Amino acid sequence: MKNRARHVPLLTAVLLLLMLALAACGGAPEEPEAMPAEADEAAAMEESKEAPMLAAMVAAGELPPLDERLPKNPMVVPVTESIGQYGGTWRSGLLGQADAPWVIRTMAYEPTMRWKPDLTGTIPNVAESVTVNDEGTEFTLGLREGMRWSDGEPFTADDVLFWYEAHIVNDEVSPVKPLWMRPGGTLGTVTKVDDYTVTFSFGAPHGLFLSQLGGQRTFEPAHYLEQFHPGYSDAEDVQAIVDEMSLANWVALWGNRRNILNNVDLPVVFGWHLTQPASSATQMVSERNPYYWKVDPEGNQLPYIDKLVYPIVESVEVQVLKALAGEVDMQDRHIATPGNKAQFFDGKEAGDYDFFTVEYAWETPVSMGLNLAHPDENLRSIFLEKDFRIALSVAFDRQAIIDVIYIGDGEPRQPAPLAESPWYNEQLAYQYTEFDPDQANALLDDLGYAMGPDGVRLGPDGEKISFDINVIAAFEPWAEIMNLVAGYWADVGIEANVVQLERSLFYERKAAYDFDMAVWTGADGIALVMDPRSYFAFSTESLFGVAWADWWRSGGSRGVEPPAAAQQQQALYDELAVTVDPAEKDRIMNEILDIAAEQFWIFGLTKYYKGYGIVKNNFKNVPDTVWQWHVSAAPAQTNPEQYYIEQ
Repeated sequence: MKNRARHVPLLTAVLLLLMLALAACGGAPEEPEAMPAEADEAAAMEESKEAPMLAAMVAAGELPPLDERLPKNPMVVPVTESIGQYGGTWRSGLLGQADAPWVIRTMAYEPTMRWKPDLTGTIPNVAESVTVNDEGTEFTLGLREGMRWSDGEPFTADDVLFWYEAHIVNDEVSPVKPLWMRPGGTLGTVTKVDDYTVTFSFGAPHGLFLSQLGGQRTFEPAHYLEQFHPGYSDAEDVQAIVDEMSLANWVALWGNRRNILNNVDLPVVFGWHLTQPASSATQMVSERNPYYWKVDPEGNQLPYIDKLVYPIVESVEVQVLKALAGEVDMQDRHIATPGNKAQFFDGKEAGDYDFFTVEYAWETPVSMGLNLAHPDENLRSIFLEKDFRIALSVAFDRQAIIDVIYIGDGEPRQPAPLAESPWYNEQLAYQYTEFDPDQANALLDDLGYAMGPDGVRLGPDGEKISFDINVIAAFEPWAEIMNLVAGYWADVGIEANVVQLERSLFYERKAAYDFDMAVWTGADGIALVMDPRSYFAFSTESLFGVAWADWWRSGGSRGVEPPAAAQQQQALYDELAVTVDPAEKDRIMNEILDIAAEQFWIFGLTKYYKGYGIVKNNFKNVPDTVWQWHVSAAPAQTNPEQYYIEQ
């Protein structure tokens, strides 16, 4: 088998060598009949289509044989370059103990469906097959017979039904039902057909369901989680666990026990299972799952790599130094910024690594959203003025900032669909991107915001127009960028103060609508029906309309009622979600975008630069080019289970 390592456990190898040595010296062992048995064991392990460490456990009676651990029809994963070798440790890193996205992107992307590497659609994953009725209202999922959780327990339709009944239907766990489960406004149902078949039924056609399953795990390990749910276990027993763990209530316990970063006891379907939690403060560790249900084209059980180690660092700079020192095997998140590329290039030989190319499916690395539902009436009235937003957009020199921050790699652009998208909208992409401080001043003058004696304009209340810009220290040099932007705004009489927050506090304030302006990356620039956060108040990631999105998603029970144009977009998306015809979906999406262009809710800086990642020279099967997209948990769509380390 090409490029495949063959290993005999150390003890067996030592015994065989000792026997050969004794035979050569005329001192054969007293029981030579034992040699054939050991030789047979070694030969069997040599032919095994599993990792040597697992073969040794099978030989020792500690693990069932491979054919009892794999499903009847394992999922076959294509390899990027070649059939891999078993063994080794993949080292990357987490920025703090809550860096869940990188964990999902490397070891934990196993949704019901999964995105293809080129992002052209989803394919069955945990679901082995999907059948859709003619109306697009019923989706029957066939599961993999014989598939098991990482603790060896069977994975069946009961785990899907448990997810639905214990998690989705339960009002304490899910007070607001997920939008993707209620097309047309009514929550869908899940029915068990048999042990390996379930049907999702909806009251209206669900035109986005199969795409949305590319980011959802519609199952939970019922045999494990039942003990933490009062709907399935004695309430007093559950409360005793809550008290023992000093948690607020059983819902907090439920979330704690489902935490893939910190609960080493949680059964999973990932290629690796947690053995050292992120809460250990030094590193997180996961080791191969002996019951993983995927194989390579030659039938070898995946994953190839034995262990994933994630050192926990508190700054990007520390992780960059580790990469330069050759202590990172493969990573792009956090460290692979344009500003770091020169030093990474210079350190290639010493660090024994090279680059892979990253193509961003996102719109922009810098998306700026004023809180249009601000609780302060005066700021809200200012922010809601479209001409105020236009003035801010034309008041700063995008190209100059691109030249300084991104070494010229980019072009002035707003958050908008990319040219590769079927919904490309040129107006949305380029309006109000030309540097024009004269126009900015004229617009602000026309709004009646007179210049105060200290060079800061005064709002309708006679107070100076001053607001904070919330950023975090990750992904991009947002603080540096926004300080440059704020300098331009000061030139036209607008005072903006950059405030760098810890990530959890940033999210906390955003969720409470307690912010003036927030900065993040743009969202989906290609298959934007999945995450149109920049075009209308879609989610809590819609920086300009967090409260508006909450109002829509909660059916008006939370948040703030949006203005008419924003509600029209939300109603159009509701219509799109129950539309099956592709041409009609295109028409609706384009109408949403036209309204976004007219309203100019949000603005940005540049088109995404050409990205890169770091990969060690002996780390194989990483594609030369990887699409970076949060919906597919990139690089997870490239199947990290088939990455391997050349021995």
